[in-house]
Amino acid sequence: MSVQGKYHKSSPILTDKLISNEKRAVYLGWLLVTIGFGGFLLWSALAPLDKGVPVSGNVIVAGNHKTIQHQYGGIIEQLSVNNGEKVQAGQILLTLNTVEVRSEYNIKLKQYHELLVREARLLAEQQGKKRLIISSALQREMKEHDVNELLQLNQQLLENQYQVLQLELAGIKEKITGLNATLYAQQQKAKSQKTQLTMLLQQLEGLRELEKNGYIARNTLLETENKYTEVDGNLAQTLGDISRIQHQILEQKLHSEKLQQEYQKDVHAQLADTQTKINHTYSQLVKAKFILANAQIRAPVAGTIIGMSVFTEGGVIVAGQKMMEIVPDDQPLLVDARVPVQLIDQVKLGLPVELQFTAFNQSTTPKVEGNVTMISADRLLNEQTGEPYYLLQVQVNDKNRQRLNQLTIKPGMPVEVFIRTGERSLLNYLFKPLFDRLHMSLNED
Repeated sequence: MSVQGKYHKSSPILTDKLISNEKRAVYLGWLLVTIGFGGFLLWSALAPLDKGVPVSGNVIVAGNHKTIQHQYGGIIEQLSVNNGEKVQAGQILLTLNTVEVRSEYNIKLKQYHELLVREARLLAEQQGKKRLIISSALQREMKEHDVNELLQLNQQLLENQYQVLQLELAGIKEKITGLNATLYAQQQKAKSQKTQLTMLLQQLEGLRELEKNGYIARNTLLETENKYTEVDGNLAQTLGDISRIQHQILEQKLHSEKLQQEYQKDVHAQLADTQTKINHTYSQLVKAKFILANAQIRAPVAGTIIGMSVFTEGGVIVAGQKMMEIVPDDQPLLVDARVPVQLIDQVKLGLPVELQFTAFNQSTTPKVEGNVTMISADRLLNEQTGEPYYLLQVQVNDKNRQRLNQLTIKPGMPVEVFIRTGERSLLNYLFKPLFDRLHMSLNED
């Protein structure tokens, strides 16, 4: 039998085997498809998928950021930071020019020392002391500054003032001493004249009796009467002189008291004026000292610079001007998002949120978790599009924020926000819109 004949005889058997193998492969294929599709349906029905609301948002600054201001303002000498720069607590932000302030400080310091030493002299004059009375404020300044020249000058002035006053008082005292001596002499003279009058009066009584009886001539009586009248007149003049001298003594004493009173009044007025000027000058000195001490404006906390309004060295800062703000590093990371009004019923406080910072490389930037911390009480209106929305705020907890430590998060950065409202299956996700549409259609019918 030939080979060709042999093959011709076996062809039906091979054909049957091939057909059987083909059917088996098709069966296995359909079996695999059925199992795969069934598994897919089972997974679609049972596997949980996150259900939520996707919205867009942006990073915001928390409310307690630090505003950098200066109480008195000035001229910028050096600007040391830029917008968005990270700074450490105590780092110099900018430096103000101090040339004018330092000059004013030196002038006020000199005036302050002069006033304090003048006060020491006036206090000594007021209390009648021969040495300056040093106040506690002057003692502090003496420890920190050289005021010896002022002290010596005012000590000499105190002594001169004292000498002038004492000379005037000594002159008055000398006049009073002279008047007292004159007064004493006149008083002795008046005493002698009174004694003489007493004796003449006794003589007249005897002479009148003798003249009456004719024992003496009338002329003798008349001479004695004339003598009595003369002495009486002299006594009256002497008493007048005494009264005038006593008045002069009183005037000199009053003049001495008035001189001392006017001196004290003048000292008191000068002292009050000096102390007022001391207080005023001290306040100006404190202000100048404060400006000098705060010429270098430093960061109160570690954080990020935002909202700079000064950019030029040599520029002028007005008192109280907001120069920049610092967002502290320990501030909570907050994100504002706008939720369409038709989805607001799905959003509740405390819901978990997944945040993706789209400004960074998505392959290396992790998604972080947060929670809804605020939902606006009423809907708001987008001024640009006119569309209504609800504003919600999301806060990233500290643990999740640590995952972003290597990134510089700045206010205004865009964020994709996914608010997880629950779980659902893939079948539910695919067929729910169809069922909702069917339900609405049936209700309409």
